[in-house]
Amino acid sequence: MLRTNTFAHGAFATRIRRAGVRARRVGENLAWGVGALAEAHSIVNVWLASPEHRANLLRPGYRTVGVGERKGTFGGYAGAVVITADFAGR
Repeated sequence: MLRTNTFAHGAFATRIRRAGVRARRVGENLAWGVGALAEAHSIVNVWLASPEHRANLLRPGYRTVGVGERKGTFGGYAGAVVITADFAGR
């Protein structure tokens, strides 16, 4: 996302399956921010305030979670942090 300056899930299900994930259900949360808005507690609070993102965080069937973070210039902001959280399970 940093390289292309885009913020989208794209073909998430295809990507995660190509990575070898064979779970029945998969999900993904994305976030980006600068400064205090890029801190973990801020991002989790924003996700918890969104019904769809909250459902991913709290789904009892998810057993595998992967988190990625990259810092760079995004949306015209130097020092921006882009985060992905991927979930898999039943």
